[in-house]
Amino acid sequence: MKKILIVIGALSLTACSSPKVSGFKELEYMHRPEVIQASKDCINAKMKPVIQNVPQNTKFGKVMLPVLVNCEAYPNSGR
Repeated sequence: MKKILIVIGALSLTACSSPKVSGFKELEYMHRPEVIQASKDCINAKMKPVIQNVPQNTKFGKVMLPVLVNCEAYPNSGR
């Protein structure tokens, strides 16, 4: 019984040690014209564009790359 538990524990540890997550692909950043068009679409729909960025390390420092543009409703002004 003890040997079975040790074998199961060792197998579960080796399965978790893989560096890549299966089914996960690298992020693709948006190009400048895509971000501008998505922002304009939000503004035309009378919504606020929210750009989500991901930091990317380069040899010159960190660069924030846009990956997604969401449209959010403006908060009520209370009028």
